[in-house]
Amino acid sequence: MGKGLDINVLRTFQAVARLGRFNAAADYVHRSPSAVTTQIQKLEEQVGQQLFARSNQAVALTPAGRHLLGEATRFLIAHDKLLATLSPRQLTGKVRLGVPDGYAATLMSECLPVFVASNPKMELEAVACSSAQLLDLFARQQLDLAVAVSSEQIQQGDWLRSTEPRWAAAKGFIRDDSRPLPLALQLKGCPYREAALQALKAKGIAYRILLESANWHAVLACVKSGLAVGIVEALEADDALVFLQDQDLPALPPHGIYLLTDTAHPVAVHLHALLKAAIQKEAD
Repeated sequence: MGKGLDINVLRTFQAVARLGRFNAAADYVHRSPSAVTTQIQKLEEQVGQQLFARSNQAVALTPAGRHLLGEATRFLIAHDKLLATLSPRQLTGKVRLGVPDGYAATLMSECLPVFVASNPKMELEAVACSSAQLLDLFARQQLDLAVAVSSEQIQQGDWLRSTEPRWAAAKGFIRDDSRPLPLALQLKGCPYREAALQALKAKGIAYRILLESANWHAVLACVKSGLAVGIVEALEADDALVFLQDQDLPALPPHGIYLLTDTAHPVAVHLHALLKAAIQKEAD
């Protein structure tokens, strides 16, 4: 492959992959569109493979491009972390973080207060919503970091750990096969919601959505009240819930938790390490 890969070219490649357009990537990396096009062409020549499928509307990653994106993202994060350790300084500026609603309470009470207290000149903005919304916000440069849950691999994201979504209900709940299964779910965009509904449809099980809410705690309260069945991660089990493993409900596919980070943002790179450690610690 010849000489080593250029850091700046990798950042340009990552920007094109994230934004899906050469013009938008050019604005992001402060280069002309022609310069960005030249960089990508030279990168493709260097690796010997086409990285993007181009059209008039946008560009999409090829299989080779998806592979390079994952490796390049991990490399850039490691590179920037090393630079930060060699020239430590107090973090300043603003960092925008997005997390799924179900993870917000834990991160807000444990990990993030320590980060903010350690960096008094830094300004944190956080938003909690569905994983689909978070991925969209990150792609549109409205977030510097995003934690997202997905049943499919997110090439640009750093895989943190796997999750095991399961059917859960209040103790004593008995499924009535003669009536549609009552469900309490988060709004569209929640990957567990989509997985649950697809699984029920595939097995021909009738259902009705008794409650849908953007607020995970409202959904959980409905499930614990005995009104409906919900989807809970295996790690979230408590004395008020039981997993419905013996009521002929379809198994749900495993998912992964990913952390997407703008590697050009020094504060985001620093926060990346703290979030990764905090989320992986939950599985221990």
